Amino acid sequence: VGPKVTPGRPTISLVGLASIAFFPALWFGIGATALAGQTQHLESAKPTGQPIAPFFEGWYSNPDGTYTFSFGYHNFNTEETVHIPLGAGNRIEPAQFDRGEQPTLYPARPSRRERGVFTVTVPGEFGERRQPVVWTVTAHGTTYSVPAKIGVDAYELDYAPRAGGSVAPLVGFESDGERGQNPQGMVWSQTLEAAVGQPLEVRVWVSDPSARPDDQTRPDAGVDVPIGLRWFTHRGPVEASFLEAQGEVGPLVGNSEDSWATMATFTEPGDYVLRVRADNWTARDSSAGNQCCWTNGYVRVSVRP
Repeated sequence: VGPKVTPGRPTISLVGLASIAFFPALWFGIGATALAGQTQHLESAKPTGQPIAPFFEGWYSNPDGTYTFSFGYHNFNTEETVHIPLGAGNRIEPAQFDRGEQPTLYPARPSRRERGVFTVTVPGEFGERRQPVVWTVTAHGTTYSVPAKIGVDAYELDYAPRAGGSVAPLVGFESDGERGQNPQGMVWSQTLEAAVGQPLEVRVWVSDPSARPDDQTRPDAGVDVPIGLRWFTHRGPVEASFLEAQGEVGPLVGNSEDSWATMATFTEPGDYVLRVRADNWTARDSSAGNQCCWTNGYVRVSVRP
């Protein structure tokens, strides 16, 4: 399917969008497509009223024989945070894999393109049949879907150390509790309670197990790399606000662990999920564009009036 042009105003038919030269490095990862019959004009970015495009970042082969699909998104708005409740307009198919991991809030800042914000893990036999898991998002009247499946080598990801030794940080929410790693990270078993307008302290423990070389000819030799922390409202009625523990913290020396707290404030009651992303992207071999190295941690919060 090729571009459809209307005289005097360029347009692109969004049917089969992935086939019209949107290569992997560009907008939609593998196969993000709009549903039939929709046409969008090519225009500059606008602050509000624009759609959300889901991305398939790639797939992991896990040691237990399962496969994990990593998903992200692009918010085409330059200012608007788009709220899309779970359901017909924000769903995973087949339904057996729709466990509500996907976000309901899509902020435009600090970045409109967010990589690896959640994952879906499927049994080995499902993945090996190369059946797709499809994420569909509808925003402002435009629907995009992206299929995820194994078998495309360019989209195979791994947990191995990078050239300079970087791996994803370890993240936890208790000093002696469980730790998660990589985009699938961990969901804290506890649900915190808060009240509207009252700041809630949420503390995260982070360590960086990266084994960087001692060879002084290597760019990162002997460097203690700072940890980057960023908090997001993954699900909820509206965005929470966060103070402290945003940006670069640390650095951690060797494999040591430290903790940092943020203060989350909510303006509306309801059930929320907060996401913290811990990364070591200041290392030369670690970056979001290379799908390494960061870890997601998720915290449930119940907010009363």
